[in-house]
Amino acid sequence: MQRKTFAPGLLALVILLLFSMACNLIAQSEPVATEVIPVTTEALESLEKDIQDAGEEIESSGQATLTIDEQELTSLIAFELGEQENQIYQDPQVFLRDGQIIMIGNVQQGNTTAPLEMIFTVSANAEGRLDYQLVSAKLGPLPLPDFLLEQISGQIDAAFTSKIEPQMEDIFIERIDIADGVMTIQGHKR
Repeated sequence: MQRKTFAPGLLALVILLLFSMACNLIAQSEPVATEVIPVTTEALESLEKDIQDAGEEIESSGQATLTIDEQELTSLIAFELGEQENQIYQDPQVFLRDGQIIMIGNVQQGNTTAPLEMIFTVSANAEGRLDYQLVSAKLGPLPLPDFLLEQISGQIDAAFTSKIEPQMEDIFIERIDIADGVMTIQGHKR
């Protein structure tokens, strides 16, 4: 019995077709937000200082609160993604609203670009670590294909955990609140 395999050209054609459909249906999809969050080195430096301050606070009092705003998180993700090879997720914007992290941006594959929206929830797991779950992912108005979801989630995970999680090893996260453009992480010393 002969086994059928997909030719690389056929896979590229399917990807191109999905992007084309997403681009053509974009007028039917609702934008998440119309504001643009600036990406700055100052916001990234502010986040790094806030993380350092939380570490000092945990050492002195045993308790710590870390507050991260949309500009800091957007800047972190943008700079970290910019350092990765084969970056397909670009122009990230991160909104912290109603208990969720809403990330919008663009996915580029070859000469085709399509908008991407991913929504996450973040909580503290039983070990006191950050635990985030993907609620939804759309490429234009279409659900994001699994192979792209895995690739993009890996890039975002690497960007998010590279700066925040290593600095919070001594903090047992008790609570995470997300509202009105701010994520507040509260914890105590491990």
